[in-house]
Amino acid sequence: MSGVTDDDDILAAEFALGLLDRAESEAVQLRVRSDAVLSLRIAWWRDQLVPLVAEAEVAPPERLWARIASQLPVNDNLPRLMKRWRALAIGATGIAAALAVFVGSRQPTPLPLTLQPAPMVATLSGETNPAIVTVSYDATSGQMTIAPSALTAGAGDAELWIIPEDGKPRSMGVIDTKSPAGHAVAIERRTFVHPGATFAISLEPKGGSPTGSPTGSVIATGKIIRV
Repeated sequence: MSGVTDDDDILAAEFALGLLDRAESEAVQLRVRSDAVLSLRIAWWRDQLVPLVAEAEVAPPERLWARIASQLPVNDNLPRLMKRWRALAIGATGIAAALAVFVGSRQPTPLPLTLQPAPMVATLSGETNPAIVTVSYDATSGQMTIAPSALTAGAGDAELWIIPEDGKPRSMGVIDTKSPAGHAVAIERRTFVHPGATFAISLEPKGGSPTGSPTGSVIATGKIIRV
């Protein structure tokens, strides 16, 4: 319940069960006059625990108490002590049952397990240069990371292409040839990025291909796999 600390929750349970001493009980009674949340929590615990304690109140046979009393030394306080022993014996079972309810109510609800798709990776290489670029793609976020290792574009730009089963290259944009960089893949391109499709890099004029298709030399290619 919002607004109740763990300490207050335990206090409410103890008050509902009558486990507090007189001073503690009076302090709680005074507090609930201005603390509606604590008052509601005490009422909740009473609804949960008092029936359990009531069900557990099965008193031992009277002859058992008489037998215990006969074996004790004479004591003017014996009636009061016997009454207290009875209360403790009866209450112990109820408190144990109440504690089981309390502990069960504090167990966290397990979170549902969500399986995330494995990331996809392609290692692009050329005829003479292995592992020119590594491309990784997260289908959940649509984020692509491009990490060049031995890529140069001269006076132009290097452009990345995705080539699915239909064989038609779709531009994924101009890429940085110097350092790793992240790119958000356009929604309309995401369906083309899947295992078995091919990434390719071509050398293009500054700013990328002016036609929407590769116009320069293709310097590296690599198939997408799931890892």
